[in-house]
Amino acid sequence: MSAREEEAGPAPHGQTFGGYLAQMAQAARDRAGSWDAAADVLALDEATVARLRDGSLAAAWRAASGWLGDDAELFLADLMSLDVYERGAARRTPEEDLASLRPDHRGIVGDQAAALAGAAREVARLCRAEADAWAGGDLAGGKALRGEERQVIDARLVPVLPALGGRLVREAGVSLWRTLGRLLLAVLSVETGTDYQRSVLGSDLGRHRA
Repeated sequence: MSAREEEAGPAPHGQTFGGYLAQMAQAARDRAGSWDAAADVLALDEATVARLRDGSLAAAWRAASGWLGDDAELFLADLMSLDVYERGAARRTPEEDLASLRPDHRGIVGDQAAALAGAAREVARLCRAEADAWAGGDLAGGKALRGEERQVIDARLVPVLPALGGRLVREAGVSLWRTLGRLLLAVLSVETGTDYQRSVLGSDLGRHRA
């Protein structure tokens, strides 16, 4: 075993070391896509609406959740709701969709939008750098970047995003925002190891509002 292989630890059974690094790189790229999707939702603009309508936003979260095993269940039902929204897009204009989404965004996300979207994009940038490190065989760099990602998440997102996601689920007038609120909590849950969906929303995940 080479020094680089010893540093990385054993590859999964039956997988080559190169295959393991390629898998780590792809997982980091997919995590970058997940955080970019979260940033788009938090920012809400014409590009966000376009990604909701063409399914690319749901596709990014579906790709990222593909690595999660049983934890992919955190995303499943709400991604199906996004699929329904996409299929109905032909009956609505992008302008109508944006107009329907803006009031809840202004009322709930409000002035926090730019800071939270910026933090999510910073995590996405670090994930892409991590992917490049794994792909280039820079094991120390990949691990260090993963640590930097967690620092940004803990410092800039964990203090605010759980409560915000909870408010979107509980208070939004448009059902799509309730779906997106749960998905934002799902992203944070899998990145931190804390189940924010259940700790914030309860066992029914806010699906049955009074």
